[in-house]
Amino acid sequence: MTSNETAFPTLPQPLRHLNWRALFGSRELVVAMMILLTSLVAGWLSPYFWSWLNLQNVLIAASMELVVAVGLAMVLISGGIDLSVGSVMGVAAIVMALAFDAGFGVPVAVAAALGVGLIAGLVNGMLISQLGLNPLITTLGTMTIARSFVFILSGGYSFSSIPGGFKEAFNAQSFFQMPNLVWMAIGIAVLFDILIRRHVWFRGFAFIGGNETAALRAGLPVARRKVWVYVLSGLLAAIAAIIIVARMGSAFPNTGTGLELRVITAVVVGGCSIYGGRGSILGAALGVVFLNLVANVLVLLSLSVYWQGVAAGTILIIAILTDAASRRSAR
Repeated sequence: MTSNETAFPTLPQPLRHLNWRALFGSRELVVAMMILLTSLVAGWLSPYFWSWLNLQNVLIAASMELVVAVGLAMVLISGGIDLSVGSVMGVAAIVMALAFDAGFGVPVAVAAALGVGLIAGLVNGMLISQLGLNPLITTLGTMTIARSFVFILSGGYSFSSIPGGFKEAFNAQSFFQMPNLVWMAIGIAVLFDILIRRHVWFRGFAFIGGNETAALRAGLPVARRKVWVYVLSGLLAAIAAIIIVARMGSAFPNTGTGLELRVITAVVVGGCSIYGGRGSILGAALGVVFLNLVANVLVLLSLSVYWQGVAAGTILIIAILTDAASRRSAR
């Protein structure tokens, strides 16, 4: 062997320039591998897992949470938190159903649901950005208020006066025999993932979450941007309400109950830091899929539904510990 020869073959030129440490340290890649591993184990444990109907049900359930996760991911990236999304979703669903029940058409009913999301997001944003209230306590309060409005408006009853054409538009199967609502949710996630990665206005959320003082000194309108991120979260919760009403053909008083904790778990698992400044929509989407896979496996194994809460809580704690450990190692 000559002095110019090496003991080991070198990588091709394009591969040598890849940041392999960053690639394999990517939370998105880690969660994708977790999804793959969970799928393989689930397929081994239950022969029904790989049936197309089962996979379709997983994606339908995930799509309803994915839309909410997009908004919540942006809130966490900006350094905030929104516990009101589930209750806002419930109010939007009931208001939409009441509009249909009163004889209004689809445009008015959809506008009413979106109006609920806009108002709720605006209230959260103004209280947090203008009055300087703690996001956790503020959205806990608005969550309680919104959930009360669900029962005040509905009287505890469900509504099923949903037009057939409206339901069909969302549930009709298109590509790969998937309902349109699945592709709608995926489209929303892809759109906002591109925006938060590429658009300077949306990238400001991460700047604020990472260092709010630096963002203020840089001239970023922090207060206004905080209002906007909560408005977007409220609007996306309302869109999720539209999707679930179309899917179920009814609006129930318990719509969205407990949703906030499941979505927060998925978003944190996907890499969004609870301390702000870090995360992605893609990671949040993968987190939603992962949690729905875990829930599906528990159902296939005929375990009690209550074990889903145990699993989700355990996963959330592990994700928070991982987030805290990564922040310490980055210092």
